[in-house]
Parts: sequence; structure tokens; C-alpha cells
Amino acid sequence: MSWLDGPIHRTLSGALDGLALRESLIASNLANIATPGYVPSSVSFEGVLQKALTDNAERAGDQHASRGGMRQTDPRHLGPGGSSASAAPSVGAFAGSIRNDGNEVDLESEMAALAETQLRFAAVARLMTGRLGMLRDAITGGR
Repeated sequence: MSWLDGPIHRTLSGALDGLALRESLIASNLANIATPGYVPSSVSFEGVLQKALTDNAERAGDQHASRGGMRQTDPRHLGPGGSSASAAPSVGAFAGSIRNDGNEVDLESEMAALAETQLRFAAVARLMTGRLGMLRDAITGGR
């Protein structure tokens, strides 16, 4: 397993992909704010992230079986055999308020979701940049 194909890299990459898809759908919802009858979409990438974490835990469990393996200490935590979430972000209709023209886009909700998504994306991108910076420093000797 290479360093760039490790569980942390896959998890961060999956999080960035899911957040990018969420931002794209929010932008589409905002672009259609004046379209009569438009039903906004939302995306849940948390299922994909959970699947990645479960897969990583199962791989780690195989590698650490000789040392006692992983165990779930709290039912709210992901265990080594966690639930099987979908392999792709789930895109669905958003249950927003209905206006007189049938459009369900709520400007305030969409803008709040967009701001939250951008903050999360920036945080995950910083983590990924830090990991890649460590790899660069290891290769170049910190020069």
C-alpha cells in the first residue's frame, strides 16, 4: 500500500468529493430560485464517508488481527464491521418550504448550507494539504 493510497488519504479524498458535489447541487438550487415548480436537491456524502471509514477499519482489522484487532467501545462509534452505506453520495429532494409558485428553494437555508459546506471543504483541504506537505518534506528532506 502506498502512502497516497492509504486509508486517511482515501477518506479525505472522499470527503472532498462529497463536499464538492454538495456545493454543486446548492449552486444549482440557487440558480433555479425563480423557476416555478422547482424542487431543490440535496446530497448526503456522509454515507460515503462512513463506507470509506468502514472499509478502512476492516482493512486495518485484517492487519491488526494478530494484535487483538479493533473493537467498538461505544455503540455510536463506527466499528470494524460497520454498516454498509451506499458507494455513492445519495442525491435527493430537499424538504423545504413551498412558495405560491411551487418552488421549494429557501434562500436562507441554501446560503447557510453553502457557507457550512465551504467551511468544511476548506478544513478538509487544509488537512489534505498538510499530509501532502509532510510527504514533500520527507522526499526533499525539508528543504
